[in-house]
Amino acid sequence: MVMVSDYTVSYDEEENIVVESSVISYCPMCGGVLSYRDTCERIMLLERRERRNYIIRRLKCHHCGKLHRELPDCLVPYKHYAAEVISGTLDGVVTLEDDDSEDYPCAATMKKWHHWLVVNYLRMEEYLKSAGRHLSGCGEDLLKPGITLFEKWRSSNVGWLETILCLIYNSGGSLAVF
Repeated sequence: MVMVSDYTVSYDEEENIVVESSVISYCPMCGGVLSYRDTCERIMLLERRERRNYIIRRLKCHHCGKLHRELPDCLVPYKHYAAEVISGTLDGVVTLEDDDSEDYPCAATMKKWHHWLVVNYLRMEEYLKSAGRHLSGCGEDLLKPGITLFEKWRSSNVGWLETILCLIYNSGGSLAVF
């Protein structure tokens, strides 16, 4: 799976959202160039039981032959709800008392997302530290106890979840799935 943040959307005759990207994607497993193979459908759920169908590309690696789905960053791997709804729930913006939610997502789903974050918190933190060490040359400053890049990133960026997921999945990483 690869994730893209630079994409355009259009609508087909059935009102599905067609995601198109001109970004050159690389295999997160071996680094080979990915090329278009075909498309598949992906569902995205929003608050108020709203459902959108996305048509996303499937890409094939020229080197290792593996297939990867190209997800726009508004989708979360292995989740049906939009990244905005999930991050809003994790940040306390989307709650059970929220009039927009009307029980969707339900309390059990919200609880699972909070549990998912707790289970994956340290892994996300380490991915951010690793990227910071390699990209900015911060080095030892990132290894000091008490400095949580995850919380800094989360509190200062609206699209924090989308950015972190792109970093993790495009580098070949993964998170625990619930």
